[in-house]
Amino acid sequence: MSKTIATQVAEVTNKLQFGDLPPHAVGYAKTLLLDVLGSMIGTRDLESSLVARAIGEELGGPEEATVIGSGKKVAAPNAAFSNAMQCYSFDFVDDHNESNAHPSPATFPVSLVLSEQMKKSGKDFIMAAALGNELVCRLGSAYLGDMYYQGFHPTSTCGTMGAALSASKLYGLDVQQIIFAQGIAGSMVAGLMAWNSEGCYTKRLQAGHPAMNSIIAARMAGKGFNGPSDIYEGKDGILHAYSFKDHYDGSIITNNFGKDWEFTTSSIKVYPCCRYSGGHTDACLEIVEKFGPKAEDIEKIHIRSSKYTMRLLAEERKWDPQNVVDLQFSMPYQGAIAFVNGKVTVDEFDTKHLDNPLVKRLIAATTVVEDAEFERRYPDQYSSAVTITMKDGTEYTAVVDNPKGDKRNPVTHADVENKFRYLANRIYTDASVAENIVGYVNDLENQTDISELIQIIAGGK
Repeated sequence: MSKTIATQVAEVTNKLQFGDLPPHAVGYAKTLLLDVLGSMIGTRDLESSLVARAIGEELGGPEEATVIGSGKKVAAPNAAFSNAMQCYSFDFVDDHNESNAHPSPATFPVSLVLSEQMKKSGKDFIMAAALGNELVCRLGSAYLGDMYYQGFHPTSTCGTMGAALSASKLYGLDVQQIIFAQGIAGSMVAGLMAWNSEGCYTKRLQAGHPAMNSIIAARMAGKGFNGPSDIYEGKDGILHAYSFKDHYDGSIITNNFGKDWEFTTSSIKVYPCCRYSGGHTDACLEIVEKFGPKAEDIEKIHIRSSKYTMRLLAEERKWDPQNVVDLQFSMPYQGAIAFVNGKVTVDEFDTKHLDNPLVKRLIAATTVVEDAEFERRYPDQYSSAVTITMKDGTEYTAVVDNPKGDKRNPVTHADVENKFRYLANRIYTDASVAENIVGYVNDLENQTDISELIQIIAGGK
């Protein structure tokens, strides 16, 4: 009888050591940490972050790990909940095309709080975070791009399993316990796309509860609580339960697991909004840069995209956005604000812009249609095309197949350093704090105690 997927994952996880990671995987884990920390720090003053911190602190518990933004110490699951919610609130963390998931917003906060609690080294952190992200990417990819159509959110469902693997590695669980941890986590998997119907903060919860649940799952497994070894491929396992019309391929999870590092192909976002926004936003800004059209002279905006991009960003509600989450998931708004402001940054995702008559006019002047070729390429590529028609009849078009930050059009580590500085220095009044964090992360594999990084972050509040 062949070994179950959970068994194969557990055996590799138990065996792997830092020295088994190739240099590019080590480097990318460091890049992702800076990326995650930028949002975790920079979103401190958002309403959803205030609530996330308040809940973590109210739940309290033994002083195991720090709630970023307040500096208070609480039980590790509660700190992970608060920190993960914060790192997801700008919707600015990495994404992975084939899995349709954000790999890092649960796995990295979990790896941070447990490394702080147990004073783990930078190498220990990197190993755990890499394993967790790898499972998120592979499990999400196993659903063959269709999980969304079943109403589930891959960042959350797959994030629970990946973060449980990170926790298991840091807790030093044995093979049987890692199998149990996966089996337990599988019953904690949740996360619906229902937040998108009304632009709700539950989008941000999709990182918080996987982070919390994964630590609980690993702790339970460490105490002997069992879980099914066929949690993935079993007749009632998560591949069947969360797939769309049983469309999945479980072999993607285990094929060269621990040898080929798929998480290193995830994209780094350059816009603080839905990952599907990258293509059309790039196209709009390309038109701005190349042709310099005056926004007030634009008569029409026409966007071609793929089917699920339209379902997520171009349903009827998206022409009448009501809140910040709506703005992060509205193709008509993103196009309009790109032409009006000539940029798309955190500052553009503010409902005050909806009071601008020109923004409102351009939203109403936007049409979106499905492009058959773009749909054929999905989810390998997130292609979009934008054509604007000026009042004098002149047309300008831009086509983008690989948005900036995509694995085929990547940003550099230096770009991510600058992104981190931009986000962190919205909070820190002393820019040296951000520089100290950058320096620490850039030398992460030589750090002996991750709690020192948390002290730098907290000390800069």
